[in-house]
Parts: sequence; C-alpha cells; structure tokens
Amino acid sequence: MPARLALLVVAALLAGCDRLAALAASNPLQSFESRCEQVPTGRIEIRRLPLAVSEDHTVPLVQLARLSEPTSSNHRTVGLTRAKFGYRSTLELDGLEDPKGARACARPQVKVDIEITGTTVYVAREFHGDACREPLILAHERLHVAVFDRYADEVVATLARDLESRVGRRVRYGVTMAGIQEDLKRELAGHLDAFMERARGELDRRHAAIDTPDEYERMTRTCGGLAVSVR
Repeated sequence: MPARLALLVVAALLAGCDRLAALAASNPLQSFESRCEQVPTGRIEIRRLPLAVSEDHTVPLVQLARLSEPTSSNHRTVGLTRAKFGYRSTLELDGLEDPKGARACARPQVKVDIEITGTTVYVAREFHGDACREPLILAHERLHVAVFDRYADEVVATLARDLESRVGRRVRYGVTMAGIQEDLKRELAGHLDAFMERARGELDRRHAAIDTPDEYERMTRTCGGLAVSVR
C-alpha cells in the first residue's frame, strides 16, 4: 500500500527591513569603525510554528485520483495527504550612518519561522465509515504527517547553525544602511532558497521510505477487495 504524498514546498517572500536604527555616536573621538563595533550584537532566531491538521472525508475517489498520480492503473487512490512546508522570514538592522561621509554599518537581526500549512488528510468518501479500510488509510496518512512534524523539529537547530555561520552576526559595512539592507536581503534569500531545495529532496526521500510495496498489499490482505493506494 505505497503512499505518494502530494508535496507542495513553498517559501514565503522575504520580509523587508522595517527597522533601521540609526545609533548616535557615543563618543565623537572614537573612529567610525570603533563605534560600529559597539552596535548591539546581531541575532539569528529560528522558530518552529505549531502544526494543525484537518481531515476531509468528502472527496470521492475520482477526485482524489486527479489530486494524485497513481502508480498503477490497477490501483485507486483512497487516501491522500497534502501540506505546504515553508518559512516566513524577517530581517531588521541595527546600525549607524556617518553623516560626514558615505559610509554605514549594521548588524543583522534575523528571524525565520518554519511552518507547515494547509495540512489535510483525505479519506475517499466511498471509504468513510468503513470499519476495516478507513482506520488503515488514516494510520498510513498520519505517518506522512509525522514526517513533516519531525522534519520541522529537526531543521530548527540545523538552519540556525547554517545561518549563524553564513550570515553571522558580524558588522556589515556599506555606503548606506539601505544598501546594506538590500545586500543582506539577497544573501539571506539565497541561503533560505538553498535550504528549501534541500528540504524538498529530504522530504521526498522520507515520504518515499514510507511508501513501500508492502503498503499496497497490506490493506488488501487485511480487508480484501479492490487494490488501493494511499498517498
């Protein structure tokens, strides 16, 4: 009873820098670089948002087939899990600009929320209330939900370390705060896009590991009747 998950991986648009804190010079005798080093330490914060799961028992077999890609014409999709794995991010800067020259410095404050949205477990309408098949379908689909759940937990620490080393908290220098902001936005977006590409591959791999050939046969052996697939 192998399951093929309808996987939608999305990345939220990188939020703009809403807070540009121009720090006053605490000591006019200090060099610009010295004052820049006193800018508050940058911060990388990665959070994992709660997962909400809904169940839908109203979609008929023929419609579920359109939402999935059956691996065999001899099988019918009776279960399906759909979800969106992605992130939302914000970037803020603390820094200062030199009023006497075209130079600025800043440290990044980065926050990334890992989220799984639109998570829905479908059971074909024709099998709703089936005392044998429905529990088996739901048990399989919940394995796919658990894949998302565990992976979201795992990537929090991994992504934090990655951004810490690649984006870091060091002072960034440029001509203007706005220029530093744009450079950091591009850099952060590139790292997060690469993260999402890795996430797509890893999630595909983990879901495929659930969808073994034995899964096709398990419900048929247990309940008899038409060969089915859950995805």
